[in-house]
Amino acid sequence: MKKFLKILRIVVWILLVAGAGTLVGFVEVSQYARPCKNIKISINYGAADTLITKKNVDSIILKTVGLLKGKPLGMVNLGAVENAIGKQPYVANVHVYENNAGTIFIAIRQREPMLRIINRNFENFYLDESGILLPVNTDFSARVLVANGYINDSYIKSPKYRVNMLALADSIYYDSLLTTLYKLTMYITHDKFLKAQIDQIYVNEAGEFELIPRVGNHIIILGTADDLDAKFRKLLAFYKFGLNKIGWNKYNIINIKYQNQVLCTK
Repeated sequence: MKKFLKILRIVVWILLVAGAGTLVGFVEVSQYARPCKNIKISINYGAADTLITKKNVDSIILKTVGLLKGKPLGMVNLGAVENAIGKQPYVANVHVYENNAGTIFIAIRQREPMLRIINRNFENFYLDESGILLPVNTDFSARVLVANGYINDSYIKSPKYRVNMLALADSIYYDSLLTTLYKLTMYITHDKFLKAQIDQIYVNEAGEFELIPRVGNHIIILGTADDLDAKFRKLLAFYKFGLNKIGWNKYNIINIKYQNQVLCTK
């Protein structure tokens, strides 16, 4: 009798395990065959203008895996979709996943251009908030600060360039003009008044910076990108106590490059 009960227990366990395996297999087959019913694309632009649209993403998906709606989810390579979208220059990061209802979600964060650069050869490209170069989108234009003049750097020649953040923290580790432009751009764009006032950065033949404001018929001679706090404090004080009283078109040149002084020229 004991032997019979032991055999019975073994048989029951075998049946239970086999039943669980069959159930798991059924669920896996069911999930594999479940059709894609919907695609939801969300794009976080941050404070930037649009550089990539849902239509662009749809086109990438179509080229990568074909039509998704109605296709069994088991036949959709979500990793390939995520990888293809992530390779686009305007995409900072992307996450692709599905739910049990048959919906594929695509969450994208777009890069945020901070500066539009026009080099000496009239090549246009962007520098984004993380110090990466981006090509210009022929369909959309980001409304950002512009830099031009004696700039030799090129997106075509250095598409994978990234600003050396160590060089920002210590001037001993000077990296390139692009790093200095990034430093100056970040300073201007993170100051409410300067962001509204400064329209353009010009790099002169000596490699120093001149700023073109939106208000006033003058040029601001900044010099190097060192001591920015002190230089812009002088500029703001001159605007407040000088130009506000005598008029914003009084001078053609406002020079703040020298320590403890503001030089003005008509």
